[in-house]
Amino acid sequence: MIIDLRYHIATLVALFLMLGLGILIGTGLIGNDALLKQQEQMANRLEKQLEELRQENIRVRQLYEEVEAENRNLRTFAQEVLPYAVAGRLKGMRVAVVEVAGKAPSGMIGTLKTAGAVVEPVISLLDNYTTPTADLAVAQALGWPTDNQEEILSRLSKELGASLASGQNPGFIELLSSQGLIKVEGNYKGAVQAVVVVGGGNNERRVAEVDLPLIDTLVKNKVMVVGVEESSDSGTSIKAYQEHKISTVDNIDRPEGQIALVLALAGQPGQYGTKGKNRSLLPPYPVGGGT
Repeated sequence: MIIDLRYHIATLVALFLMLGLGILIGTGLIGNDALLKQQEQMANRLEKQLEELRQENIRVRQLYEEVEAENRNLRTFAQEVLPYAVAGRLKGMRVAVVEVAGKAPSGMIGTLKTAGAVVEPVISLLDNYTTPTADLAVAQALGWPTDNQEEILSRLSKELGASLASGQNPGFIELLSSQGLIKVEGNYKGAVQAVVVVGGGNNERRVAEVDLPLIDTLVKNKVMVVGVEESSDSGTSIKAYQEHKISTVDNIDRPEGQIALVLALAGQPGQYGTKGKNRSLLPPYPVGGGT
């Protein structure tokens, strides 16, 4: 809201006039015992209120320290209980990780391995993956049409998804790697049962042209897909993933998020995390028990 300069000037003049009037009145009342007594009472009240505020500040600080200590204990407990919650739940499942927007958070791959999963391959999409000249070079090497870069990028992601799902086209993954589009760790010459897509950021173009074609192809080939991002991310990726009917975890950097990921892969799909409505940290415990 813009306030007129004249309003500021008038306000300042009024304040100075009030201050001058107060000084005149105060000067005229010097020596008035009643006024001095009143001032003394007011000073005592202010001193008492100040002491109360000091004590309240001490209590608030103590409460803050207690809450912080409790939070540290809860974080430690969550980290320590993690292996107990996931151990053996994914025994023998072959799970690939595709990092479309940066590295997977610390501990995620370790959690999958603790759950018994065989985590391979881990594929990181490098900056060149969305560079037109690099995509064009790959398209030319494969004999694809080269007149539409968006279609090339989408097709690259579809082919990558198909290669992971079937395990029958390792040459395509090798080509992407040799052209500096991806980095590959682990065995990529076999079909996978599930893929964790590590998203994040707020790049809607990347989500539309890279993430979703990859996800749709994997789902079409009956591969389980879970889309994840860290709790500090904007939720742009997760919202788009949810529209494509896959499980999501929006706090994968937290122990509870990693437990939710394992449970989703183990057959309890859902939307897990802390962002948006109708979300939960974990799926409900099965009626009648179970693992």
